Amino acid sequence: MDNSVLLSCQAFEVEDRIRVEAVRSSEFWLTAPPEGGGIRLLTGTVSSSVWTACEFVAADVYHECHDVLVLLFGFGDQEGRSITYHVGILPKVLTTVCLPLKHLDGEKLFLSRYPGMLQTVLRGDARVDRNSIDGFTIATIPSTSDRSVKISNLRLNVNEPEFKRKRQVYIDRMGQMVGREWSWKTADEQELASRLQAERAEAGAAGEGAAEECETGGNTALIGIRSGIQAQGSSRTLEGFGFGKYGGWRGKTFEQTGYFRTAHDGSNWWFVDPDGFALFSAGMDCIGPASPMRIAGMEHLLPELPTPEEGYGDAWTRGGTDFSFEVANLIRAFGADWRRDWASLTEFRLRHFGFNTIGNWSDESFIRDSSLPYVYPLTDFPSTERTIFRDFPDVFSPEYERGSKEFAHQLVPLREDRRMIGYFMRNEPHWAFVEGLDLTRLMLESPVRFVSKERFVEWISVKYETVERLNAAWGNDYDSFLQLYEPAQPKEFFRAAYREDCSTFNRILIRRYVELPARLCKEADPNHLNLGMRYAWVSSEEVLEGCEWFDVFSLNCYRFAPDREQIAKIAEKLNRPVMIGEYHFGAAEGGLPAYGIRAVATQRERGGAYRYYVEQAAAIPELIGVHYFQWNDQPALGRFDGENYQIGMVDVCNRPYADFAVAARTAHERMYEVRTGAVQAFDRQPREIPKTGF
Repeated sequence: MDNSVLLSCQAFEVEDRIRVEAVRSSEFWLTAPPEGGGIRLLTGTVSSSVWTACEFVAADVYHECHDVLVLLFGFGDQEGRSITYHVGILPKVLTTVCLPLKHLDGEKLFLSRYPGMLQTVLRGDARVDRNSIDGFTIATIPSTSDRSVKISNLRLNVNEPEFKRKRQVYIDRMGQMVGREWSWKTADEQELASRLQAERAEAGAAGEGAAEECETGGNTALIGIRSGIQAQGSSRTLEGFGFGKYGGWRGKTFEQTGYFRTAHDGSNWWFVDPDGFALFSAGMDCIGPASPMRIAGMEHLLPELPTPEEGYGDAWTRGGTDFSFEVANLIRAFGADWRRDWASLTEFRLRHFGFNTIGNWSDESFIRDSSLPYVYPLTDFPSTERTIFRDFPDVFSPEYERGSKEFAHQLVPLREDRRMIGYFMRNEPHWAFVEGLDLTRLMLESPVRFVSKERFVEWISVKYETVERLNAAWGNDYDSFLQLYEPAQPKEFFRAAYREDCSTFNRILIRRYVELPARLCKEADPNHLNLGMRYAWVSSEEVLEGCEWFDVFSLNCYRFAPDREQIAKIAEKLNRPVMIGEYHFGAAEGGLPAYGIRAVATQRERGGAYRYYVEQAAAIPELIGVHYFQWNDQPALGRFDGENYQIGMVDVCNRPYADFAVAARTAHERMYEVRTGAVQAFDRQPREIPKTGF
């Protein structure tokens, strides 16, 4: 066959409300209303042999919307399963989209970036059978207005396509988008340097008083500065109490143990700091000088960048594939000693805004030099050479046990650190993104003789005793239990007993996955709290297996308020408190073309969304902390994986978002009053607009 097969607009059927205008057969404009929608390839237009012979779907895409366009390329098979590629496309940039069909096996969640593309994420079922594809769709997600996109040369390719890259400067030397204005946009490098130097001097002067206040147990979070960010509201319950050196609130005390722990006072769960003071953890993730931009593949959109020879070596990372405009701007403001000034300024800002915890993935040198308590992300979660699905390992393999021992050992140097609250074992396991995931079924469909499969055969043979009883229960015709090692066909089993056995063994697998490394971590470091795995969500009760080994169950909750009902159920089942490791809000107002997973219209509303989330969280008895993601805005042209969300506390020029900062400080001042019932939580719900999350 030829190296590519073109698909014309005549090959698609169009949903109601969608408009398709053909320029020529291989080029058309697709216009979707605010609620989204798309087009579907007519059945039979492409034979199954073409889907299996080709390796890529490709298209040249262009749109002039104000913001990033998220296109959904969906694939379905004859078994009713589907997977959708969520792809982000920059506005006013001709972009070649490339979708590797090999990923229909579902083994990846986030795909590697191609030139010009932003993030690509896979959503849907565990896998799609390329041999029986019977559906292909192109659609958009909801938005605030109609969206039009020109799609050219839509094709199936044997090889990767040639990527179109037209030269155009998309951002300025400070990392801000060109051709777009907003009221707080930094005018030039001189303004940048003057502002940061003045604030650094102001913070240095105020910091001396803050240190004295800290020594006397005062509330350093409430010290005013002349930056124009002034506190709102009062803090009646806090008056006379203050905070201890580890950030705990002196208004409630427990027994001292010398390390952070958890406690229940009969009404609420709490963190307890080493001196016995109660803590509701208001944290900030990714506190660091930068959110570097992946420039590899984006060179055609960049201005001339300062070189290491010009004194900007610290701005270049990952062997030259990434560049940090934030660090370059700090060098412009502070010179070669920029890191010292950045750290002092950032520590002061965090305290002034009322944050009491350094969150996940924060800069190690900043943690070391700060006096704030922190959480620690462990790295290299144990795996095995062959995994059952995505990052779910062969958990009964000796390889998994060896890896778990090595994994736990990284805690040994930290076990005497009293400022460390605890550690996260990992973040958002990719296997847990699939709703209703049946790990056992996937294992049985695989030709690999996993050690876990051997354990399953042992387990099932003990349960049924004879193969005849197994066949009667499952409706099969095995000659022996050994046939379970042969790959099962996806449609082979339908009886309830089979599904129930898979569900039961799923729990055995997940328990082993959690329990083994958690137990070894506790042996390596008995002093610190195991803060769990930060699940993206709890897709089924099976996910909770083994989680009583955590001291705190963590999840990432991208909503406008924490899910009170779900949190209560988890805490009751595990007899453990819950914390939230990530949430965020972006705004359409500002200098970035993507808003994130939850969005509002203005920066003032974004501040209100933060205050609403924190105060609603503080009112939930089982919830003991919320950590915002993240300190810096993401870069306009995307970080390593292509995310480019306007979600930061500070922008690329290190300017705090004033409305957000005021709201954060207000929420943090009030959260202990809310938690103890002295005042009602802020109840003005945010007005959501459609996201641009991928």
